[in-house]
Amino acid sequence: MTPPTAPDPRDPIARVQRELLTVGRRGTARVRREDEALSVVDRSLLTFIQDNPGCRAIDIATHFQLNRSTVSRQLAGLLEHGYVAADEEASGGSRGIALRLTPAGSRAFDQSTRTVLDSVARRLEGWSEADLEAFARMLERYNAAPDE
Repeated sequence: MTPPTAPDPRDPIARVQRELLTVGRRGTARVRREDEALSVVDRSLLTFIQDNPGCRAIDIATHFQLNRSTVSRQLAGLLEHGYVAADEEASGGSRGIALRLTPAGSRAFDQSTRTVLDSVARRLEGWSEADLEAFARMLERYNAAPDE
């Protein structure tokens, strides 16, 4: 069996992948360093729930392309900490429990968001408004592309 060849470090796709990996690792390290209450995974789930009140675990799993059992385990911690609760008004049927942020979840999410935004803003200091707008549009375009 032939071992896989390393990507050419000058290849733009390899460079994008390497930089995205660095962004993710730095985010994880920042959470540990700043003793954040919420992990990167927690933040991603709370962001989705806040943006999609009444969503269910299956909706989260579909959005992030994860197994439902993985999402259920991740949600269990948020439920245990009181950051997420069942949305009794939106629940019903056989599709699972509708979720909402609790007041404690909203407070933790807001605090974490301020910390993360401050960190991102520091890294982007000196960028022009046009550069920031272009970067945001490119990231949105990248994340909107379907995975096949």
